[in-house]
Amino acid sequence: MRNILLVEPPYKTKYPPLGLMKIAAYHKRLNDRIVFVKGCIPEMRTERWDRVYVSSLFTYFWNQTVKAIEYYQNSVPRRSDVIVGGVLATLLQDDLESATGATVIPGLLDIPGILDSGDKTKIDTLTPDYSILNEANFTYGLQNSYIGYATRGCPNGCDFCAVQKIEPEFNGYLPLRRQVQLIEELYGEKRDLILLDNNVLASHRFNDIIHDIKSLGFGKGAKFSYRNKSGQRATVSRYVDFNQGLDARLLTEDKMALLSEIAIRPIRIAFDDIRYRRLYEEKVRLAAKYGLPDLSNYILYNFEDHPIDFYDRLKINIDLNEELSLKIFSFPMRYIDLKSKNRLASTPGNVGKHWNVKFLRAIQCILIRTRGLVGTKRDYFLKAFGNDHAEFNKILFMPESYIIYRLDHERDGSTDLWWSQVCSLSDWEHDIFNKIICNQLFRTVNHEELPRSVRKVLSHYVGTV
Repeated sequence: MRNILLVEPPYKTKYPPLGLMKIAAYHKRLNDRIVFVKGCIPEMRTERWDRVYVSSLFTYFWNQTVKAIEYYQNSVPRRSDVIVGGVLATLLQDDLESATGATVIPGLLDIPGILDSGDKTKIDTLTPDYSILNEANFTYGLQNSYIGYATRGCPNGCDFCAVQKIEPEFNGYLPLRRQVQLIEELYGEKRDLILLDNNVLASHRFNDIIHDIKSLGFGKGAKFSYRNKSGQRATVSRYVDFNQGLDARLLTEDKMALLSEIAIRPIRIAFDDIRYRRLYEEKVRLAAKYGLPDLSNYILYNFEDHPIDFYDRLKINIDLNEELSLKIFSFPMRYIDLKSKNRLASTPGNVGKHWNVKFLRAIQCILIRTRGLVGTKRDYFLKAFGNDHAEFNKILFMPESYIIYRLDHERDGSTDLWWSQVCSLSDWEHDIFNKIICNQLFRTVNHEELPRSVRKVLSHYVGTV
């Protein structure tokens, strides 16, 4: 019997660590002792472990991931007995090995003997061990869900996406019914079905996948009954979520009709590029036609788009909501270089060619107030992002506090004062102002060397008004 510790670094996530859950299932088959923790736990550090597995998520969680690895390395016989996998481990394998001396396993655990030489188990095909989630002092938002895959990989190979590195081969059909049935047999019935497929519409067996979903009790209008904390029987709606989104280019009317037969909510249609406006609108209208009013999409920005394109994509959703009586929620998602070790906009590679550090920070400030999403109400959208392109551009240049605390500064007149001073700048003064603001230099530039009118405007950014 080996002593095995499973560790997820302390970043926030609603997704349970499927990789660690499958490793837990593997080691329990071998009668090893399994402990799962979230983060750096002192009492676990003092215990001796034969192996420690550490999961990883996005590359910008580099510091938290490395800290978790190093925290437990004195608890194993050798530093290499800490084994790391996941997204970050796949994309930054060499960096991670060099920085920590840990063993890094990139990609999927789909090769027999990958953890123990001679073992014939394909760990990636094992049923995730949901029981370990009860051990950590952390509640995952999707804990009461069947989480699985009907397909693996994606044939598109988009430059901004890491899927081609993590799941390089596209598998168009996996036995979803068996996955769900085994989870239910071992860990009880779950309410919802979360599918992590990266491009399910590319499957040549999409009809079979829909049939599997319906046969598992997730047809349109599906309900879930359970006993609440007071012991009374309660019933709620079930839902199916293709969490990674649907490719509008592959979303035919026949496929939309099939989607309308299951309890899908929301339907996620990507809108990453303004050039696909007509295609996107066409698919949204199809969703409305087939009675699917709840939509959601990630609005990628800071890749090859222009800030005005970003504004237009958000506003298109507002317009479609009103026209078709829909509820489309947009989730702006800032592009970060696939190998970036932090989220800072000032990091090389993290700023798109049509963006700058100030504009990215301005969007972040807007989203602080909208809690990361853009809802369905026109008035709220127009206040947050502006009535038109000109107002949006004005907001991008605003001092951060004027964006976050918009109403307060409008009431005390400071916003109007700032804007009148900006508008009074001559062309060459405006060029100086733009350079300083767009590169976030207002705290480092020598103000004494600047024209007086520019200094007045900059005073709003450094808090001297």
